[in-house]
Amino acid sequence: MPRALVLYSGSLASTVAAKLLATGREWQVDLLYVRTPFLNSAEAVKELARRLFPEFGFSSCGLKREYSLIWHQMVGRGLPFPCGACRSLLLHKAARIMRRKKYDLLVTGEIVGRGGMEVRDLLHLDSLVGLQGKVFRPLSSALLPPVELSGNGLHAIPRLSLRGNADEVLRELARELGLTVPEWRKPDSCPLEDEGFAARVFTLLRRGPVNLNTIWLMQFPHVFAAEEFVMVAALSPAERRELQSFFLPDDVRLYIQVPHSPLGLVRFREELSAAETQGLLELCARIIAALGGYEPGEEVKVAYRHELSDELDYVYVHPLDWDYLERLRLPRLNSEVRLVYLD
Repeated sequence: MPRALVLYSGSLASTVAAKLLATGREWQVDLLYVRTPFLNSAEAVKELARRLFPEFGFSSCGLKREYSLIWHQMVGRGLPFPCGACRSLLLHKAARIMRRKKYDLLVTGEIVGRGGMEVRDLLHLDSLVGLQGKVFRPLSSALLPPVELSGNGLHAIPRLSLRGNADEVLRELARELGLTVPEWRKPDSCPLEDEGFAARVFTLLRRGPVNLNTIWLMQFPHVFAAEEFVMVAALSPAERRELQSFFLPDDVRLYIQVPHSPLGLVRFREELSAAETQGLLELCARIIAALGGYEPGEEVKVAYRHELSDELDYVYVHPLDWDYLERLRLPRLNSEVRLVYLD
């Protein structure tokens, strides 16, 4: 009996893909929900899966470690960002489970053209994770090379040719398959759909490994960066309160000792010399002074301390001119980004 593992997010696409698989005969099917730092609705998806597919097994697993260690390696490997990089991690995780538990096939709700993933990208992705010929994408199967499977295999499943934004076709197909839902709402949405947030993350990943704390910092409105540092400036009381929980031991805290001063969190590249760090610290202090509303040419006393130290130091700077400041600013967010924090 063929064994299939379905990557199941609770989305309309993955639900229709799973339902199509259920039309086959003599399948052993298990659904797998993969928690990521951006999406974590395991309980909601599990409840949906139990309601729609009581005959299928269900499990979930996390990807926190993979995002911290190898996500940057997926940038520049010929896949569109962000969807290509994220999907490569999802399939990498699924491939390990398939090998360990001896599944014959991986099934996904991927659609050709969605997220910038064309036919060549999907096939390249399968090759990168070692799943050539073992990934079945039923929603676009007519556009992709056939997947061979022993036994009665996939012959009972219709070959579809969905491409790109096919939500209306998906909803109609769902109704035909008996999935009667007036307006499908997936359990959560990915913050990387915000182009500004995705551009920020991409900028960081191109420079090397990035921990999840740094990625989470990209949700703040005012973020500045160069090759040697990342700086977040919290301007409102709510932003300043939220930023407090993000400081790591090696970070530097910057502020002006007046009420309502912007609060800066500065994270330097590790291999910098003391002289380089001091020069960049003064640059960041100039950003704080500019954001604090001080006039050009006015000398501003900016306080700073390393997060592990109780000793407060000062630097006297002039506000950075706005043209330079804007060159250091990472792309602005298009909406309010909220991330999921995994324990």
